[in-house]
Amino acid sequence: MANVDSDLEPAATAARPISVWRQRNFQAMWSAHTVSQFGTQITFFVIPVLALTTLSASTGQLGLISAMETLPFLLVGLQAGALLDRWDRKRVMVTADIGRAVAIALLPIGYLVGLLNVPLLCAVGFAIGLFTVFFDIANQAFLPTVVAREQTPDGNSRLEFSRSTAELAGPSLGGLLLQVVTAPLILVVNSVSYLVSALLLNFIRIPQAQAPEPQAKTRMRTQIAEGLRFVFGHRTLRSLALATGISNLVGLGGALGAVLTAYALRDLKLSPGELGLALTVGNCGALLGATFSSRLIKLVGLGRVLIAAKSMSGIAVIILATAAPARAVPTLIATTGIMACGITVYNIGQVSLRQAITPTGMQARMNASVRFAIWGTLPVGAMAGGYLGSALGTRPTLWMIAGIGLFSCLPLILTTDIRTLRAFPSQPSD
Repeated sequence: MANVDSDLEPAATAARPISVWRQRNFQAMWSAHTVSQFGTQITFFVIPVLALTTLSASTGQLGLISAMETLPFLLVGLQAGALLDRWDRKRVMVTADIGRAVAIALLPIGYLVGLLNVPLLCAVGFAIGLFTVFFDIANQAFLPTVVAREQTPDGNSRLEFSRSTAELAGPSLGGLLLQVVTAPLILVVNSVSYLVSALLLNFIRIPQAQAPEPQAKTRMRTQIAEGLRFVFGHRTLRSLALATGISNLVGLGGALGAVLTAYALRDLKLSPGELGLALTVGNCGALLGATFSSRLIKLVGLGRVLIAAKSMSGIAVIILATAAPARAVPTLIATTGIMACGITVYNIGQVSLRQAITPTGMQARMNASVRFAIWGTLPVGAMAGGYLGSALGTRPTLWMIAGIGLFSCLPLILTTDIRTLRAFPSQPSD
């Protein structure tokens, strides 16, 4: 505790920045993020239900749809990082929001004209993923420009709180809307949310002196190589990327996401409304994680919190694999709560740590390199989860997911720089 206070004292004495809540630029960024997240969470809930109920998709097809959404991180993630260290990050985020709005609008249009099918879902998923690559990398690189560097953990906590709130309300709202509106038409809500997000981002005004300095004209291959060398030559970044990549392989965006809806609706006999309700109540764990993450870090240390939070997803999937139809709803609530809490606490910690130890001019390339490693496993996991769910059944696949999820803690445990870390570094380090 003494070390944490001493690290922060000089900065506080020199000039204490005003709260992020009172900064107009952060308010605009947070508002855009919140609106976008609500629409996204509705989409994440509705699309698998749409594929199952309207198109009678198989578990393997669900895996393919999920894989297409994340495949762009493998194909263009590194290039995006190099470009975003040259481009205006806010302008990229606005363009990406508009692109996602247009792409999602194709699904209700396809439904109305009778052209909705699995290939269209895959194509739209790929387009959304492509725009998301640029938006997410720009968003993380943009935050240290919007707020002071020492305020990035606070900013990330607020953004993560919004994401958690959206995860809490999104499935419930999606399930409720499914009772009165057909699934494709609900996606109009998400399309509009991205347009609202783009509008709000335009209210951000960064003084030129605070904007990232333009990069010299350097070959893209050289910039990509610099980003990769920085990440994988840095012990802390390398271990965070490895641990997160392994867990994403089997997580909600990977193998687990490919089988969860089929497991809940077919094996556990839940209705879409019951599934939405269970996810909504369970996601209260995310709110708890976002609220108490800073206190946990101060109490037991950042490294220990990261390791404990990372292990929670594997434990949650073990509980999920034991579910029976008679107790499906409470089991799914407990599973979602544990997983949501762990993911939220881990994400706040690891993203803030990455930003704290990375120079401003390397932020976008660092995020792109890390995203390439941790999101590049998502399409592989989704395809594998869909295949194994069809070949072995969803329950045996869940046991495999749980084992690999627990293994993801190992890189953090074996890295002394993380295991013994008490607080966020006050400045970038090698």
